[in-house]
Amino acid sequence: MPGSPDRVHEGQQERGMRSQHRRVNSIGTPSARYAQKMPSNKHNTQTTTLTRRAALTLGGMFLLTACGPAATEQKRPEGSASPIGSATGSPTGTAEATASATPSATPTLAPALPEAEQEQLRAALTALFADGTYPQHSLLVTGMDGNLPSIKATTAPADLYAANADTARVPASTFKVLTLFALNHYANLQARLRTRVTRDAAGLYLMAGGDTLLGVGASDPKQIVGRAGLTTLAELTVKALLQGEKPTAALPVYLDGTFFTGPGVNPGWDDADVASGQITPIHPIALESHTVPGKSTASNPVRPDDAAVAAQQAFVDALNTAGKESGMSFTLAERRTAPAEAVEIAAVESATLLEQAQHMMLESDNALAEVLGRCAAIAAGKEGSGEAAQQTVRQALVDAGVNIENLVQADVCGMSLTDRVTARTLVQVVALLNADEHAEQLMSTFPVAGVSGTLSGRFGAANAVHARTFVQAKTGTLYTVSSLCGVATRPDGTRLIFAIILNDLGGADALPAAKERVDAAAAAIANRSTAPSASAAPSAVAPSASEATSAAVSTAAAAGAAS
Repeated sequence: MPGSPDRVHEGQQERGMRSQHRRVNSIGTPSARYAQKMPSNKHNTQTTTLTRRAALTLGGMFLLTACGPAATEQKRPEGSASPIGSATGSPTGTAEATASATPSATPTLAPALPEAEQEQLRAALTALFADGTYPQHSLLVTGMDGNLPSIKATTAPADLYAANADTARVPASTFKVLTLFALNHYANLQARLRTRVTRDAAGLYLMAGGDTLLGVGASDPKQIVGRAGLTTLAELTVKALLQGEKPTAALPVYLDGTFFTGPGVNPGWDDADVASGQITPIHPIALESHTVPGKSTASNPVRPDDAAVAAQQAFVDALNTAGKESGMSFTLAERRTAPAEAVEIAAVESATLLEQAQHMMLESDNALAEVLGRCAAIAAGKEGSGEAAQQTVRQALVDAGVNIENLVQADVCGMSLTDRVTARTLVQVVALLNADEHAEQLMSTFPVAGVSGTLSGRFGAANAVHARTFVQAKTGTLYTVSSLCGVATRPDGTRLIFAIILNDLGGADALPAAKERVDAAAAAIANRSTAPSASAAPSAVAPSASEATSAAVSTAAAAGAAS
């Protein structure tokens, strides 16, 4: 298995060889395997602008984003374009909505459980960890307020169950929940990232704009990965060139990658993980999330030597194909910052930030998490660097009143073993996501047990299988870590927030049993360790397993997805 011996990427252990992981349906949500519904566009699509630092200004352009509630609206200069894209156009469009296996995200802040049920929950969770197999574990369960003062009802109870809840542990990819929160805190999730082409007397400039999910072919509105295609961008570029004076010599194509700053490799990442491709140098432009198209799988990402140059070369190749009939030719040139007087002649736009966040969370995409963290930093008025991304995540948590005691950040994807997060921090962030006015959209990014993303193959043991479709949570997996945080729905419809972190597992061989223990704990929180009795009140917020299966089939039919 590639990578250093003490860790593993979730793509290997959680997803396995799932060759269709990039298929999406006509509204940009994952296809049959996910059975997820893209919520209606509740975000305000009116956009605001935020002037970037001079070092990040691209040819006089400005960053377009919708910031947090304290931000003031600024007017974009007339005729200017935004390098982060517009928020126009709903991702749902007119496409038919799919069935959902996602529980309702409406929070309930009343006291969560009767005392008898609390005692039952505490007994079940205590018993699960009584054997001492996992001494380095943290577990916290609360009502939907997360026991967070800013949203806690005055009559709400304290923690329903807490074991080492304030002990900082390595979170693995559950850290991505914090990155999602920061992205929502500062950016407009309906915004799109623009990849542009500008021209001056020296040649063409491929302007990286943060879209690292570019496809080689034509833009595909049915995809998240490949929503913007370099073939389409090349055709638009050639068309624009033909409308003016046709070039008589080969045009050089320069790459402007100044949208992001700072080093691409985080010092907190293990060299072996970079070498194996589990993480990679981060660029503001790339093909298919910094991979080599056609050669990568979910369990084995194949990385180019330089993802930005690989995208540039693919664009030059597409230009030469598009311009051949007209006698035009193009050559690969060096990296160069476009001058202010360069004029935009073509552009393509990515999937929305919300759709990209869904891909990040469902597939646990490390490179994309780092990209979106940098986008959040830019939206917050900072530079697009890895360090700024970490600062932005921390500031978003502070602004929201989240307990960040003992928080240690080495990245924003959770790949580093230096990261430290408490179960309480995770629970409070999930509570805030559920209390957000766009909660349904935000929770659509979380995998559903037995249905979607990195949880599609989980919850198979006898003491967890009945919780399938009723647990919606983000996974975290390294060789020495198994974690899970999200929402569990009980048979009477009560929803609880939880976070579970197991550390020091001892290696890859211990992972399957650790994950089963985590799944069993989540099932106990959902009160579904066994089949609910016939007398139990039916769940008001989550579908049955059969309904989830039916939803998956319906989604596949609507999308025309292949297996």
